[in-house]
Amino acid sequence: MDKSLKLSEKLFCLAVNSMKGGIYLNATAAITMTLTGSVFVELKQKGFVFINRGMVHLVNPTIQSDEILEFFLNRLRLKNKDRRMRTWIMYFNGRGRKIRKLFIRNLVQKNVLQTEERRILFFPYTKVFLKNHELVERIRKDVENALIGSSVLSDDLLILAVMAAKTNLLRRIFPDNVRRKLALRNLKKLPETEISKAVHEAIEMMHTSIYAAVT
Repeated sequence: MDKSLKLSEKLFCLAVNSMKGGIYLNATAAITMTLTGSVFVELKQKGFVFINRGMVHLVNPTIQSDEILEFFLNRLRLKNKDRRMRTWIMYFNGRGRKIRKLFIRNLVQKNVLQTEERRILFFPYTKVFLKNHELVERIRKDVENALIGSSVLSDDLLILAVMAAKTNLLRRIFPDNVRRKLALRNLKKLPETEISKAVHEAIEMMHTSIYAAVT
């Protein structure tokens, strides 16, 4: 698995439409929640937070030079209280536009993505495109091989595969229907973590609230 990008950055790259640019339509609803879950995995791995029974405890409030990690840590410091992982996912989901801008800026600096200024009628907007297609294809291939059992499933690759599935990216990773069905069967056998469970619960809550709003 490529080591040049963080787990959350790899997930974001997979969500960028490889042909047309922008975020894949199927991924737009869940991408901020799965990115948040991935960042919390990174914070946990680096010893900044401890997660026990779904509760997030800030154990190292040190300011970080990493812009993305600091954005999340800063909010944890400001709240200064333990909260459920699911609550934090919903909180950051409300700041999705800012979070996506942070990821785009960092990945542009790393020459993985590029942006173009576009315009709809008189309204300007910025569209993101893949720049390093080979790198992102290697990431996609790593996830593909892991989920069909043809490579070793490391902890990070396991998390990336689960988060990619929860972001509705399996069709992007497995264009072939037969291999996609195999991947889905294998996903059901993977162990669930506290973070992946919280992400799933947050996505379900979002779907429930949307359904209630339109009925």
